[in-house]
Amino acid sequence: MKSILFATTGCLSLCAGGASAQSLTLFGYNLTASLQAAAAPSCQGSKRYSVFPSGNVAVTHPWQFDDFYAPDDAASLALVNTKILSFGVAAAILEDRGNSHELQGMQNIGWAGEAGGYANIWPTPWMRVRVEALKGLFAEDGLRVNVGSDLVTHPGKWTFSAGPRFSWADDHYTGTYFSITPAEALASPRFQNPYAARGGPLSAGLEASTEYKWRPRWRLTLSANYNRLLDDAAASPIVRQVGSADQFSVAGGIRFMLR
Repeated sequence: MKSILFATTGCLSLCAGGASAQSLTLFGYNLTASLQAAAAPSCQGSKRYSVFPSGNVAVTHPWQFDDFYAPDDAASLALVNTKILSFGVAAAILEDRGNSHELQGMQNIGWAGEAGGYANIWPTPWMRVRVEALKGLFAEDGLRVNVGSDLVTHPGKWTFSAGPRFSWADDHYTGTYFSITPAEALASPRFQNPYAARGGPLSAGLEASTEYKWRPRWRLTLSANYNRLLDDAAASPIVRQVGSADQFSVAGGIRFMLR
C-alpha cells in the first residue's frame, strides 16, 4: 500500500524531522526534505507493482534532525515531545484505485486524505512503540488505527530499525476498498457476486529500515515492508481472485537539510 508521507508516494507532506542551525529557518523551526524512489503495489490488495517517486518536507526543531522515525510513520507534527513520550497531529494521503485491467467495472476511488493523531512511547532507549488513529477526510471516510513497534540501534554512522506492524480499520474504510456493490458486480466481467467487507483487523506485517550519515546534512535511506491482509480484506474477491494478500514494498533515497 502506498501512502503519501515521509517515505511512500509522490507528493509533499508535513512530518516530524529536523535541521541544523545553518539550515532554512521558519519562526524558530527548521526544514528538511527527503526524496525517494519506491516500488509497491499499485493499490491495496493488488498484485501489480508500480515504481514511483516519493518525498516530504519536514518541519521541526533544529536539534531533531537525527531523531528516529520509521518510513511508514504517518506524517506528523509533535505537540508534546519528551524523551519517553511524544504525541500530536498526524496526516496521510493514500493512493487512488483505478478501474482498469482486472478492476474494470469497479468504482474509481480517488486519492484519499486522512487526519488524526499519534503517540510515540519509548519504554527503553532502543525500543519505540507508536500508535496512530487516522480518519478519512475525502475519497473515504473510515477510521484506521496503526500500531507498531521498532527496535532501534545506532552503530557508528548507521541507524538500523525493525519491528512488527498491525492495522485495524472500521466498516467504512474496509468497505470502500474491499467491498463489491451490486452495481459493480453487474458491471464487472470478473466479479459476479456482491461482497460486503466489514471492519476488523486489516493487516499485520514487518518494517525494516536503515539510514547512513553520509555527510553532516545528508542521509542515505533504505527501507522494506511486508504486510499480510487479514479477515474481510483478505477474503474479498478483489484480493483472492485478481490480487494478493501479501503486500511488499521497498524504498530508497536521501534525506537532507534545506539551507
